[in-house]
Amino acid sequence: MGPVLHDAVSLRHFAVAGRLDVLQDCHGHRPEPRWTEGIRAEIESAQLTGEAHCAAILSQSWLGAPAEPSASEMADVYRLQVGLNEGRKPPQGDRGEAECIYFAEKHGGQFVTDDNNAYSFAVRRVSLGIGRVIDTIQILRIAVANGSLTATDACGIADEIENAGRSFRPEHRIKRSPAYFRL
Repeated sequence: MGPVLHDAVSLRHFAVAGRLDVLQDCHGHRPEPRWTEGIRAEIESAQLTGEAHCAAILSQSWLGAPAEPSASEMADVYRLQVGLNEGRKPPQGDRGEAECIYFAEKHGGQFVTDDNNAYSFAVRRVSLGIGRVIDTIQILRIAVANGSLTATDACGIADEIENAGRSFRPEHRIKRSPAYFRL
């Protein structure tokens, strides 16, 4: 089982709810890398703009050292970044997402994102696809199935995330009950 690479959006979802422990329980045993240098930079930038929950992410030792592409890997990451930007050159943003996709593919891992564009792009990639690209709701469902959370707890975490002004991918922007979190 390969590593799980976490996008900034998903890390911030769990941090704003004060539940980074759910990610640690689900993924802390998986091999590193668990995030990338681009994702850490996004989190640091958000912290500098006053997003207090970002400090909690930066203090998570279980995330390990962020993966950083070597000079020879940068061309592959750049191509992914261009793809995430619908072919625009130079691409605007998405460096962290591109790095996560690159390392998930390279190490046979999974990519966690709640960024709808990144999710859609990644599931279309032959080397990732459905099941290797997951989001917050899917993680909460897995935690319920593993017995780490009750369905009621998972529903409460999702509500806290939304109440903090954050949003899920469109398919999950519905009125949810605990039953939504049972696989």
